[in-house]
Amino acid sequence: MKLRFPAAVLILSLLIISFFFTACTTTEKKSAAEKGMREQLEERPERIAPEETYNKIENLINEGDSEKAVQEFEKVRDDSAETISAYAGLLMASGDYDKAEAELSALLEREPMNADAWFNLALVKGLQGESEEETALLDKAIAADESHSQALSVRGSIYLSESKIKNATEMFERALESDPDNIIALTGLGSALIRDDKYEEAEGYLDRAVELDPSNPFTYLDRSGVRAAIGDMKGAESDLSSAIELEPDYFWHYLDRGRLRVRDLGDHEGALEDFNRAIEIDPAIFYPYVFRAGIYDELDEYELAAADYMRVIESKPDYYFAYSSLGIMRFMMEDWDGCRTAFEKAFEYEPEEFAYLAMAAVAEMKKGDKVEAREYYAKIMDKIPSQSIYYHIIRSFKERGYDAYALRKIQDEEDDNLQKRLLFYIAEIYHQDGMETAAYSYFTTVKDAKNLGYFESRMAESELEKYYE
Repeated sequence: MKLRFPAAVLILSLLIISFFFTACTTTEKKSAAEKGMREQLEERPERIAPEETYNKIENLINEGDSEKAVQEFEKVRDDSAETISAYAGLLMASGDYDKAEAELSALLEREPMNADAWFNLALVKGLQGESEEETALLDKAIAADESHSQALSVRGSIYLSESKIKNATEMFERALESDPDNIIALTGLGSALIRDDKYEEAEGYLDRAVELDPSNPFTYLDRSGVRAAIGDMKGAESDLSSAIELEPDYFWHYLDRGRLRVRDLGDHEGALEDFNRAIEIDPAIFYPYVFRAGIYDELDEYELAAADYMRVIESKPDYYFAYSSLGIMRFMMEDWDGCRTAFEKAFEYEPEEFAYLAMAAVAEMKKGDKVEAREYYAKIMDKIPSQSIYYHIIRSFKERGYDAYALRKIQDEEDDNLQKRLLFYIAEIYHQDGMETAAYSYFTTVKDAKNLGYFESRMAESELEKYYE
């Protein structure tokens, strides 16, 4: 659920439109009465009929021209509380928060128990990013009117953003008691129930939200989450598609649908389309490159995957996961300089992950310059504590014959899974030295442990395919 700002904007628009619908109805009666007096007022100057102005204002709001709407409203405004609230709403929509605050503060001096005014003033603070003030003012609105559905629903949204699920649920339920069709409360309660793993109950509230507001993309977005949680992946995809139809240029809808497609539906082609579209909308955000690189990797398009990981690093250099992934792609491409550099960078961000230095040593060995390689091994050995098993691995690269001692150290490891992982590096040494039977045996052991999630397993599989099949 998108909290605070979108909730405020949605409620703001509903308040303004509701006012103008009411205003147009009441001014129609006034103009009928005025018509009866027209003969007595033939000399008065021509004036704009209020209902025409209200219709014009509503059209301007729908067109997004809030500044002109404010100008038109000022022609017909009066000093009633309802009018001041609507005027403040227009000022908020136009970005004139100071003036909106001034109007509402003046109203509250006159009517200190006006819950709508407290609520609208809270919206002003929320739109200005003053969250503490927003919360305090919402509490005042609720104190003035315990059944104020809009204030209760926004207060619930704030509780939800703070992960105070019990408080949020109470607010949303109270809001719905006053107004069963409150969209913010329906979607908020649905989100709160999702947090409590009450998915089927949540879906009911979100179904109602979609029914009431089928043109709001975020109602579909919220429901897609609960459908995915209960295993209805096609339903979740359908909801995300509906959100995209309603808001075709919104980056995050494509990212969400792309993730669902690749992760839960196995639809690589559809996911690629979504990530490509997300990148087209905003090429500066790195997330879609990460997911697209993963797909290219699965499709054995290693150069494309490497290019995307490079874009991730350029966009967000501290996203350190990308460096090891890039190193793996460089390994698959047999780009040994690139492989070594990527794993060195990964080690800078994760200095306790000595496997990255071992991979850099493998890449250096594969370059074929034994003199340079020995110098490199000596340099990286200084970065590894002598009590670490990886110290003995690197020493095996540097000193041929030391592998026997390293193997005994590997066998002494209590973690069987780590033993299998470490055998990859011994296998690479044996492969380089032409000891293919032993290399094949160890590569096979490491490959068969791929369910453990170590990157060495997929590299061992690649080496077996290249050299032993």
